[in-house]
Amino acid sequence: LRGFQEPLGGCPEDDRGLAAPAVAVPVRDHLPREQAAIPLDGATEAALKIHHGAGRLAIGAGAGPGDLLSGTFGGGLDATTTRDGAVLRVAMRVKERNVGDLASSVLRGKFDALNWDMVLSPHVTLDLDLETGASESRIVLTDLKARDVRLKTGASATTIDLPEAAGLTRLWVDSGAASVKVRVPGGVAARIRLRAALAGTRVDAVRFPRRGEAQVYESAGFETAANRAEIDVDTGVGSIEIS
Repeated sequence: LRGFQEPLGGCPEDDRGLAAPAVAVPVRDHLPREQAAIPLDGATEAALKIHHGAGRLAIGAGAGPGDLLSGTFGGGLDATTTRDGAVLRVAMRVKERNVGDLASSVLRGKFDALNWDMVLSPHVTLDLDLETGASESRIVLTDLKARDVRLKTGASATTIDLPEAAGLTRLWVDSGAASVKVRVPGGVAARIRLRAALAGTRVDAVRFPRRGEAQVYESAGFETAANRAEIDVDTGVGSIEIS
C-alpha cells in the first residue's frame, strides 16, 4: 500500500520550544484526505471488500499500470492485503483512529469529508463485496472485468453500471430503505430475480420480459449470450430500477 496523508499538525510549543501539555482536544474542522494506491504485485485476479459508512463512494476504471487501485480517501484508508495464489485479497475501511472525528463530521452534516473516489484496474478479474451505509454510491463497472458483485446497503442511493464485456457477471443486492439503480449496457443480456417487500420496482420489460408468475425477468437469448448478467435483488422499503 502506497499512500500520502496530509499533515494534521502537532502539539503547540511554549516559548522554550517544548511541547505544551494539552488541556483539551478540539474537533478538527477537516478530516484527512489520503491518496493511496495498492499494487497488483503480479496478481491476475482480485477480491475487494469495501466498507464505506457515509459520504460518497465513487468507483470506476483507470488504475495505473501495475496497480490494482488508486484513489483519494476521506477520513483515511485502512487496507489489509493477503495473497491467495493468483488472487489478491483486499479489505478496505476508514481508519479506525478517526472514528471520533468521523462521527462529529456526520453530526455536523459534513458528509463530503468522508468521500472516497477510486479507480480499479481493467486488466484483472474482479470480485467486489460492497457494504455501504448512509451514503451515495456511483459504481461504474463498464470497462472492468467484474465477475461477482455483492452490494449490501442501508439508507442510501446507489447506481451501478454493469460491465460491457466481462462474460458472465453476477450481481447480488441486499438493500433496506435504499434507492438502487442498475444499468445493463446494450448488448448485454440479463436474468433478473426480485424479492421486494414494500419496495417500488421498475424493470425495463421491453429488454427484459417477465417470465411466468414470479418476479423473474429474462432477455431473449440469455443462455447463449457472450456477455450476460445474473441479477438477484432482495430489497425492503426502498426502490429498485433496472434498465
